[in-house]
Amino acid sequence: MTGTLRRLRALPLRSRLALLVATAVAVAVAAVAAACWFATKAQLESQLDSSLRNVTVSNDYMQKLFIACTHPDRATVPPIGGTYTVQLVTVSGSTCTSAEASPIDVTAADIAVAAGVRDDVLHTASTKSGERMRVYTYAYETRNPAPGLAPGSFAVSIARPMSEITDPLSTLAWMLLAVSGIGVIGAGAAGLWVARTGLRPVDELTETVEHVARTEDLTVRIPVEGEDEIARLSRSFNSMTASLASSRDRQAQLIADAGHELRTPLTSLRTNVELLARSEDTGRPIPPDDRKALMKSVKAQMTELASLIGDLQELARP
Repeated sequence: MTGTLRRLRALPLRSRLALLVATAVAVAVAAVAAACWFATKAQLESQLDSSLRNVTVSNDYMQKLFIACTHPDRATVPPIGGTYTVQLVTVSGSTCTSAEASPIDVTAADIAVAAGVRDDVLHTASTKSGERMRVYTYAYETRNPAPGLAPGSFAVSIARPMSEITDPLSTLAWMLLAVSGIGVIGAGAAGLWVARTGLRPVDELTETVEHVARTEDLTVRIPVEGEDEIARLSRSFNSMTASLASSRDRQAQLIADAGHELRTPLTSLRTNVELLARSEDTGRPIPPDDRKALMKSVKAQMTELASLIGDLQELARP
């Protein structure tokens, strides 16, 4: 997880935004697709179960099926409607199925219906050939007993292939997968376009900052449009560069003023020192009163220099 986050942080901001948009869309599309698939599955199962419960097996059909089961050489009984498989289930678990239909595996619930313990049961089972079937089993004596058949001695199972549900669901799953893939790719492209468009002001701000750092030109200003976060950032940058330019101007003015203030005492001090040095070099002594006044002037100029230097130190403090 930590490695993944590090790799994400290493990506450019626009790539991360595009990836986040694509991920969010992928999650949303997957949730909608899953909900659609499960809703369709529930609807198809409900329709199939309802069709099985509503099938009416006539007494004549049951009589023919019973004769076909007990005397297979006399008659054959086709499936009802061409798609419904009908199977008789006895208490012992033996079965008899309509013509050309593979026998369906009998469960304990089917035998319980045949024994009269349960009225009916709806479940999924497999045929001997391996085909999955949706099966509705009910006790026949509760619905128009056929002549010659002992009530409670058997149950009737009506079944339809589960492929009627699974095949459309498989097709729907592939369609949803294709649509989801197209949606995610489109969302990624749209996210990248939105990221590039939205970050264009940030790119301009970055270029301006790099220009200022490279040239130290504090007169550059960024055009401000709108009232969004980028506009606020641009205003803050313009305000910062204006403050820096003003600070630099004041600093230059301070240096110029300090140079002017220091020049006067330094000039006087240099003149007095040169007079003292010339007196020593030429051997011509300066009169005591003049020498005393000269030394007093040197001390005053040194005091003034010290005061100016102290003021500069005070100004230099934060």
